[in-house]
Amino acid sequence: MANTEKIVKSVNDGEVWVLHAEELAHRGAYGKAVEYYDRAIGIAPDSARAWHGKANILEVLGKYEDAVSCYDTALACDPLDAECWYNKGVALKKLGRNDDAAVCINRGVRIAMGKDH
Repeated sequence: MANTEKIVKSVNDGEVWVLHAEELAHRGAYGKAVEYYDRAIGIAPDSARAWHGKANILEVLGKYEDAVSCYDTALACDPLDAECWYNKGVALKKLGRNDDAAVCINRGVRIAMGKDH
């Protein structure tokens, strides 16, 4: 495959954008990471990993309502993602929605322990 073809394939591969977003987030470049997650979502709107990653960044930025919305989308794509359930619960707790938070956190723990599937 020619280099140009590799570049085009990479640009059209949602997972490549997710990997770049994760690296940017790790370095604290949250705004750019959100942009890259959005590119991944534009290519692969059913990527639970992209939605979950975006939600994590939004939570770090204090955008809890937006984070919860992204966690919801991630969970629609992968309802057995224990970490996503837990993280959604944490975001809900930060919004003062303690009962909803407890439900999500407990669901995440049950899934992680293999008791909820």
